[in-house]
Amino acid sequence: MNHYTYSFWRTHPNLIPDLCNWWRSTFGPLLGLGSIPGFGSNMSFQNALSNTRTDGIGALYREGTASILNSMVNPNFPFATNDVVDSFVAALVSDQAAAAQAHLFKLANEGQLQPRV
Repeated sequence: MNHYTYSFWRTHPNLIPDLCNWWRSTFGPLLGLGSIPGFGSNMSFQNALSNTRTDGIGALYREGTASILNSMVNPNFPFATNDVVDSFVAALVSDQAAAAQAHLFKLANEGQLQPRV
């Protein structure tokens, strides 16, 4: 099964309408976040994928969102959904940590990491 980059998901929003509601209603509360740091409480998948921030946090939201989506649709994606969420939250501690995790997510999204078995 294919891996999809954040650009793919950003340009195919018709594939994720139900997941957008899940993001707003489940993802933030699941992580114990009243609002998504740096973006507010009404962020959708599309907002995260299309954000234009040039820092590590912006990259984390783009690549992390793509990784969440990939982990949901591809059982062989290198990370399980709960691992993506845990890594995403852990990386919010600093811009440097966010950038490093975003890079790892990007490699996974591009199919450059070993698939999960």
